[in-house]
Amino acid sequence: MKTQTIQLKKPTKETLIAIRQSAQKFAQLLKAHNISEDDIIAEFNAMRKQARRDATK
Repeated sequence: MKTQTIQLKKPTKETLIAIRQSAQKFAQLLKAHNISEDDIIAEFNAMRKQARRDATK
């Protein structure tokens, strides 16, 4: 089996700065609303579990 590779462009400095700014703003919003990363993961897992249940009905 032959392995395929995907060529990716290196992100520009501006793109990296924008990503960092977005991550900082997101962290500030989470803190302001008293939400942890674990809360987000738990909610995602619960939604995924419910979607699986609904799909088997």
